[in-house]
Amino acid sequence: MRIFLKKRTPGQIEFGIVYGGIALLALMVARFLPVLSFAPSCVFKGLTGVPCPTCGSTRSIVHLSHGDLAASLLMNPLMSMTLIAALVVFAYSLITLITDVPRIWVSFSEQEKNMIRALSVLLILANWLYVGLAL
Repeated sequence: MRIFLKKRTPGQIEFGIVYGGIALLALMVARFLPVLSFAPSCVFKGLTGVPCPTCGSTRSIVHLSHGDLAASLLMNPLMSMTLIAALVVFAYSLITLITDVPRIWVSFSEQEKNMIRALSVLLILANWLYVGLAL
């Protein structure tokens, strides 16, 4: 893994702003619209009786949008942490874009990328196990 500072190049897509903006939009929608009243029930759970890996995500976002971090984490910890991370990256990306300062850049080898992918799958499976036991 290499960590270095990198200056933004013209025309570069700011994925931190894109994904963070989506997270911010999701929180605003969950805060100001009654999403729980028109959100569909889980088809996977309806067919199998087992909660899907994303069960509780909508309720988690609603709790987070109302500032209830504990309830959000209890509903779906992976969704809560992902949304919080996206907001942090959004803020960082926006600051570096506005101030035009070099940003921290991380470069991974192929082996490290594969380890991150495997860890991501394990996190999703662990979250699914938690959701299955908790909901």
